[in-house]
Amino acid sequence: MQVSLRRRAGFTLVELLVVIAIIGILVGLLLPAVQAAREAARRMQCSNNLKQIGLAAQNYHDAYKTLPWNSDSAWDWTNGNNRPKNHPRDHWMTFSWLTGILPYIEQKNIYDRINWNTWGSPLDPTNEPLARTVIGAYICPSNDQPALRDGQWSNYGQARVGTMAGTDYVGNMGHIWGGWKDCGAVPDFPGPANNPNLFVKGSAGTPWVNGDYLNEQVNINGCFKYFGSVKMAAVKDGTSNTVLAFEEMHWRGGDQPQFDYGYNDTAGWMSPVGAINTVRNPINNRNRAWQWGAGDRRCAGWSSYHTGGAQAVRVDGSVQFVSENVDHVTRYALGVRNDGIPFNDTEN
Repeated sequence: MQVSLRRRAGFTLVELLVVIAIIGILVGLLLPAVQAAREAARRMQCSNNLKQIGLAAQNYHDAYKTLPWNSDSAWDWTNGNNRPKNHPRDHWMTFSWLTGILPYIEQKNIYDRINWNTWGSPLDPTNEPLARTVIGAYICPSNDQPALRDGQWSNYGQARVGTMAGTDYVGNMGHIWGGWKDCGAVPDFPGPANNPNLFVKGSAGTPWVNGDYLNEQVNINGCFKYFGSVKMAAVKDGTSNTVLAFEEMHWRGGDQPQFDYGYNDTAGWMSPVGAINTVRNPINNRNRAWQWGAGDRRCAGWSSYHTGGAQAVRVDGSVQFVSENVDHVTRYALGVRNDGIPFNDTEN
């Protein structure tokens, strides 16, 4: 019996090249969609972090009848004894408000181990291992900076410098021009017709606040202070109209052609000067003319790696994405708790 053997046809080199080219085109078309989907997931997690922080602040308020306390003690530079000016205690109590809400974000084990009564608190040898602990709820997944950050200030007075785990979220101090938050390169934008000087540095609408002085904390028009706290009752514009906290990448920035996206020296979650900022600087400010030298923390502000804007959580716990092109009046109204300025929320 004769068996007929048929030779199996194979792919020619040209056919293989065509198939490879088609696969390459398909990958090229699909990759942006995959990357966009991944960023959407990261942004959603970032939003969830802010939501968790907002709810924790509300729970803190329920327990203590005030929003979380930020404890950046004011240093008395005048008497030479390095003790806080008008401080209610005889030693530094330098912890951020993010430290106070740890029990409400399932981090009570860290909270319970903190030595609260020590000088230079976050980077005191007893607390430094805790300050190095990365808290997932304080890091935005879209941020590619390392979560563990060196060269960090422990507080306003730079009691100690060391390595701390970072925060990508900060408490809203309102629209102020204050110590270590006073980027003079950002111009005084024109205010509304009925109050043209509203945004002028040092005006009643944009007050100067020296972080060294406790008696100037009353001038802060947001929800967090260098030292102290704010009650929800003081949020006269309504909890749904006022930002509690927002994203901040703590960019080093700078006025050179190459913008420095690295972190500055106040980017640790336990540092009280690193966990607060104002809404005075434009969102995602990368304008070279509105920057100082790289690493100058005063020009950092509301920012993110999300395209076109950054997120914030309001006092009522709702999270929103705000365009980096939002007008200055709307940003001001969102940031200040008692300005009485109406704004169209659909513009954000």
